[in-house]
Amino acid sequence: MHNRQSAIIPFIILLYFFFHFISDLFYFLDFWKVVSQVIKYFFFTGLLYWIGFKIFQKKDHFTLAFSTMLFFFLFYGVLMKTLVAIGVMKSFEVVTTKLLLSYLAICLLIVVLIFRLSKRKVVNLLRFWMIYCIVLIVYDTAYLVFSTKEEKKYLTEKRKEEEIKLEKKPEIFFLLFDMYPSDSALKKYLHYDNSALNSFLKSKDFYVTGDARSLYAETYFSLGSTLDLVPLEYLKDKSIKSYKKNLLALKNVKHSRLLEIFSTSGYDLRNYSVFDLQDQPSPLSFSMKNHLDNILTSSTFFNWMYYSFETDFFKSNNNIDLGFLKTGWSTKVKSDVRFQFDEFNKIVDNFPVSHRPAFNYFHFNMPHPPIIYDSAGNELGIRDMYSFYGYERATNNFLNYIKYVNGEIKKMVESIMSKIGKNVIIIIQGDHGYREFSNRFSQEMRLSIYNAVYLPDFNYNGFIDTMKPIQTFKKIMDNQFNYRAK
Repeated sequence: MHNRQSAIIPFIILLYFFFHFISDLFYFLDFWKVVSQVIKYFFFTGLLYWIGFKIFQKKDHFTLAFSTMLFFFLFYGVLMKTLVAIGVMKSFEVVTTKLLLSYLAICLLIVVLIFRLSKRKVVNLLRFWMIYCIVLIVYDTAYLVFSTKEEKKYLTEKRKEEEIKLEKKPEIFFLLFDMYPSDSALKKYLHYDNSALNSFLKSKDFYVTGDARSLYAETYFSLGSTLDLVPLEYLKDKSIKSYKKNLLALKNVKHSRLLEIFSTSGYDLRNYSVFDLQDQPSPLSFSMKNHLDNILTSSTFFNWMYYSFETDFFKSNNNIDLGFLKTGWSTKVKSDVRFQFDEFNKIVDNFPVSHRPAFNYFHFNMPHPPIIYDSAGNELGIRDMYSFYGYERATNNFLNYIKYVNGEIKKMVESIMSKIGKNVIIIIQGDHGYREFSNRFSQEMRLSIYNAVYLPDFNYNGFIDTMKPIQTFKKIMDNQFNYRAK
């Protein structure tokens, strides 16, 4: 095989990598995000290949070694999952140093073996790579045409809903606090009494549940079902891959039935959540769209190195300075929370008497880790934020964070009622319960959620202590708007 002909093989492998994941995620991807990823990977692959091509005299040998290592790099995650599935590995938790050394050792072995091969064997292997990738591309094309229709039927499409018939429509505040468990779960599992917040809300005529439960213990699914007002049937469909179910839930949220009902009824939508809603992208720096943006390259070795470096390495090396992590997740969450509180205050302070009513959705990433503050609002150290010190200290920090969150909830409720008045609907809710240290807690804790509702006419008929989120919104629609959401 001529050197120039063999030079296209690394790029055919890269093309297959993107085509494989694009065909698998066809209905979920942002076209321009994909284009930017493709350009970036092709540029750096081309640059590395060009440098190596200039250095090594055995061009075909180098091309074969480069192509093999590239394939191993791109599909590293797939290989690891396969090894776990067949029982060769017990888990994905590999310390970073071992992960890096094993990868470098395998790459070195590949280079040594290939450079010892004869010219003819190298040419035959290069032809194999080209034919193999072309066959795989044809297979994925067939998959895209014939198999993806199964998940397409679950995609939520925009529907025309009946208008709410009410002359004076109340402002709606949906204040969601991520990973906020129910009173009963806090008391049973963490021995924490949350009655101070409950007493405050009840004094403001809220209906406060004590044992509310989400249908699901994951944010995607909890909000997907809550806002679409139905359980998620595709979670039972074994033909749909697990990560695609997450993506389907994002679609459920974005085109949810509840938002369409309010939109049809003249409500504006103010999105301060972690989700894209209708035509409004999430304004937060840490949002669910980050997961979708990264899923295309989630199987690469770099991605696996990053997660291993962020968790196992730090937990086993307590003397390492973690100051640089302040530019990561915790800083994004802290910045988002400040932004959300500032925007909330702007809405309430500038609330006009004559304006279109709005559905205000605030999704606070608290008391979910990273645990940013203690009960007095003092910022914690990085290791406390990420729960590196073990169960006792982590759960104590979590409960102190709940105390801080409760203080903010009280301020928000007081602000709404004093500046907007009582013609408002306020839903204060968790999306799932405490999920850290899952081996210590039952599913009851993971599904438990805080739930409190304020309706302007105090019509809480049909509200129960074990309310589920779908029931909450259906009862609100029925009691307040005389709207039967089927």
